[in-house]
Amino acid sequence: MAHIIIGSILTILFIFLILHARKKQFQVSWWQWILTILGLLYSGFVLEVIVSFLEEGAARAALVMGLALGFIAIVWAVLLGRFVFAHKSKS
Repeated sequence: MAHIIIGSILTILFIFLILHARKKQFQVSWWQWILTILGLLYSGFVLEVIVSFLEEGAARAALVMGLALGFIAIVWAVLLGRFVFAHKSKS
């Protein structure tokens, strides 16, 4: 059940990003969308690793792998937000 929830949340997040980019009229190129999709897939991978370790009963392994892989996912999300989806002020 957790796998379906993770997939649903990632799909909703992707649709929200598309609608947000259209609403704010961002000029997002094709390679930026590819980076966004890869970032969402990687975030899904991190969540699935955590869920799989918890299903196996290895809570400590889920914590360690979640921290190690999750840090990369958070940095990726911050960079996407900063350089792709941030409002560019006109100077």
